[in-house]
Amino acid sequence: MENKKKKDVIRLERESVIPILKPKLIMTLANLIEHSSDRAEFLKFCKRVEYTVRAWYLLQFEDLMQLYSLFDPVHGAQKLQQQNLSLAEVDSLEQNFLTYLLQVMEKSNFKITTNDEIEVARSGQYLLNLPIMVDESKLDKKLLKSYFEKHPHDGLPDFADKYIIFRRGIGIDKTTDYFFMEKVDVIIARLWRFLLRKTG
Repeated sequence: MENKKKKDVIRLERESVIPILKPKLIMTLANLIEHSSDRAEFLKFCKRVEYTVRAWYLLQFEDLMQLYSLFDPVHGAQKLQQQNLSLAEVDSLEQNFLTYLLQVMEKSNFKITTNDEIEVARSGQYLLNLPIMVDESKLDKKLLKSYFEKHPHDGLPDFADKYIIFRRGIGIDKTTDYFFMEKVDVIIARLWRFLLRKTG
């Protein structure tokens, strides 16, 4: 019982996000500045920071799309043939693509879901109770495996060599309802278990 309780609790680090709209934050901070000239300078500074961040994302996105064009399922094979690249060079480009992609995801506050988080989600049937089937025969099992060998992450799920799931943010999810169908499901399951115990 104690072990089950430990499984249902996950320690999560605090997110590096302020849950407030950017204009509201900037204007609230600007209104704290007494002199209008200083306030104007602060607003200019905020714009410069915003443009710098946008420029970084734009450059990353352009690099990402340029690499993606080589692996695009429709036209990527033709582009790779035109480049006349060796297998080692193609592998290197794939790893660069993954590196850029995961950097952008991390900067956008997406985290790779860990094995513990997935187990807790499964045990609570939280949004993971949809029957999702992945045709693993069509997946590249070497790409992510070699990436995570070079860039280790703690607590990767068992399927991390085939695909990864990202999560973003931490919050409290509340649902209010009478949950008739869920209650009927529980009653049927208990009745079925009772009948199986009596007959079997």
